[in-house]
Amino acid sequence: MEQPLTEDPRQDRDAALVRSLADQFKALNVLWATLTVLQVLSCAGIVAAAWNAYVLSRRWKFPGLILSRSPAVVLAYQDDITWFVIFFAINVVLGGVVGAGLIAWEFFFIREKILKNAHIFQGLPDGGAGERLPGEVEVRG
Repeated sequence: MEQPLTEDPRQDRDAALVRSLADQFKALNVLWATLTVLQVLSCAGIVAAAWNAYVLSRRWKFPGLILSRSPAVVLAYQDDITWFVIFFAINVVLGGVVGAGLIAWEFFFIREKILKNAHIFQGLPDGGAGERLPGEVEVRG
């Protein structure tokens, strides 16, 4: 039987969730990078590729922010529906359905888990609002 990491089962669940979210975001980054390369190879997808490369460069460090439980993680996903709609539209119109699927994965799975478990990233048991820490990267595209 596997030994718990701590005496507190909630801390173990939180740590497992944080690792899972960081791993999912790393996988998402790799898929975005792959899609961007494929889009560069096609003339039709070049604009979407440029946009995706720009967004990817701004979000590459996001798994590290998740692992460090930075409040910037929650701030990046609060009130950002407009960003997701724009990013989705650009990828549907210029890049096809693969990019739209990746956006849907982030929006419906990663974003929802982060917002549902905001207290983990804000260091507060009640899930109160955190503030962006000095020197943290802007993660919105």
